Amino acid sequence: MYAIGTAAVLLGVCIKTLRRWDARKRISCVRTPGGHRRFPIQEITRILTTNRKQCHAFTETTEKNQKCAIYGRISSYKQYKRGDLARQIEQLKDHARKSGMTVYHVYKDVGSGLNARRKNLWKLLRDARKGVFSQVLLTYKDRLTRFGFEYLKNYLAEFNVCLHHLHELDEKTPESEMVEDLVAIIHSFSGKLYRMRRLEKQEVPNSSLARAIKT
Repeated sequence: MYAIGTAAVLLGVCIKTLRRWDARKRISCVRTPGGHRRFPIQEITRILTTNRKQCHAFTETTEKNQKCAIYGRISSYKQYKRGDLARQIEQLKDHARKSGMTVYHVYKDVGSGLNARRKNLWKLLRDARKGVFSQVLLTYKDRLTRFGFEYLKNYLAEFNVCLHHLHELDEKTPESEMVEDLVAIIHSFSGKLYRMRRLEKQEVPNSSLARAIKT
């Protein structure tokens, strides 16, 4: 059993605080015949352990809130060789540094904004579900996706992750936006058609060789 003065020193609080805790049933103590408080070592250990856990939880939450993910995307390897992706990522890292955020991971893809098979976009979504960062940084909204940005935004919000883009797209008329969307769709399907034809050309010599061997 410890006197109130000793218990206050061990807990790092003042005597008045201990009296308030006793009144609010936050800590248990016994009274001597003379009415003085005496605090069991078990109660002091319990309070110290609880405070350490709360402090640790607060630190983890604070660190999580300061962590961000960076997502960069370009449409072609020609842009990659030109250094467009590297400049995009560096701009986002610079923004994170100035905002006092820690970059958890940099996710990069080379492909169309209509491509649903971007492996690093899916990795970003899986990590978001784990709660390892609280914000995703983009240069422009369409770096994440050409269509369905609000769907992804609401999906990530379910895991307390928000999307932040540094720049707004230029104001466009509805007609010009429609034209750009159609061009993006045509570009995506043209790429798929080109890949299919290339595969067909690779298969033709092999099938001709197989027929020659049989004859």
